Amino acid sequence: MLRPVQLDPSLIGQSLPWDVCSESGVLIAAGGLVVADVAHFQRITSRALFREGEGGMGDAPLARLVEMATQVEASLKDPQVAALRILVRALLALLRHDADACLGYACLVQLARPGVGHALRVLFIAELLAEQLDFSEAEQESLAAAALTMNLASLDLHDRLHGYAGEVSVPDRAALRAHPQASADLLVRIGVDDPLWLDAVRQHHENLDGSGYPAGLSAGAISLPARLLRVVDYYCAKIGGRNYRPPRSASFAFQELFGRERSRMDSQMAGMLLRRLGIYPPGTLVRLANRETACIARRGQGGVARWAVSVLDARERALVPQQVRDLNARNHAIIGTADRQPGWPKINWMAIWGYG
Repeated sequence: MLRPVQLDPSLIGQSLPWDVCSESGVLIAAGGLVVADVAHFQRITSRALFREGEGGMGDAPLARLVEMATQVEASLKDPQVAALRILVRALLALLRHDADACLGYACLVQLARPGVGHALRVLFIAELLAEQLDFSEAEQESLAAAALTMNLASLDLHDRLHGYAGEVSVPDRAALRAHPQASADLLVRIGVDDPLWLDAVRQHHENLDGSGYPAGLSAGAISLPARLLRVVDYYCAKIGGRNYRPPRSASFAFQELFGRERSRMDSQMAGMLLRRLGIYPPGTLVRLANRETACIARRGQGGVARWAVSVLDARERALVPQQVRDLNARNHAIIGTADRQPGWPKINWMAIWGYG
């Protein structure tokens, strides 16, 4: 089966790891071909690229992600340090195999209870920034573990508030403000002694201006991993839907980060997030000029999406097979984002990334 693939500019001067072809299977560049320079790279990537699926995880990473989300949910009910680290390493392996698929599918599908699904999305996006910041392998694992367990002591509360549209009660507000420290304390009790992991959990709601909680830390007193986690947690909370409202757009989240939240959160981290994801990150549903509904499957160079996969036609009927669209073409230009509707037909979301 052919699946979409995004080539990274880091391949310039290197050999292609596999054959890449067009949507119809016509070979564009053979595996082993050396990408000579920027111009050569741009010629190869000027169209939608695909490659053959491969055995093992290559054929079913998203099915594996669904299985792992269930394992994460069970593990967080009875957390054990060794089991959590094993899950973290497996999740990072999936992310490195196909980051765009993990990012996008986790936004489109409820993989687990709301609090766990949110933690998985935060983990995936936080790791993109950790790579950019040259975190070591051990530091990336610790950050991923912190993302997974940052709300460990309040998962039931977060789940309940996910579907609650009214004013949060005084006891619930107190529990929310206490949950970073409570989660860190719980991790210590089960044997976690990793300072990066614990500090990131304890400080993930601290603000640069000292207005955060639980300790009211400011600026340099907040660890870099915690500042990273704070930005990504906020971003994911905004783009995540609730029972009482659809998801916000990435553009809206970035407007908030660079607007009213600018003095409270690390704007350099927010800028890095924007460059890594763009305003149409994988999993974003968009309306095209031809009235089709499409999904962004891959991040483009510089955060600019170039290709999308149309899943519904102009009459909101499922497209089978789904169609790759060049967003630079006039009739396939993005005219706005789209919200999922109850009346939509069943869509094979895994097929957007060539799986399932």
